[in-house]
Amino acid sequence: MNSTTLRVNRWDNRLVICLPSDFIERAGITETSQVEVSTTDNGLVITHATSKEARRHIPLSERLKGWNGKPYELLEEDREWLNMESVGDEVEV
Repeated sequence: MNSTTLRVNRWDNRLVICLPSDFIERAGITETSQVEVSTTDNGLVITHATSKEARRHIPLSERLKGWNGKPYELLEEDREWLNMESVGDEVEV
């Protein structure tokens, strides 16, 4: 078991811990991994999520069950954002 000392940082209203890449690789964690975090008397323990829900693949047909078949209606805020003028090197579509 390897260990290291990490700094806790503030990111908006959250406290975050950045994990070193070698720890992430050895643990087999990817960008879409789900982990369980539990507390002990000594601190935190991070493990791979083992719940059925975390491992369960949800087929597209199940994801679309609640959809009424109509196109998504954009809010005025969405329209304003989509119609904004480019301010940098955005790709024009």
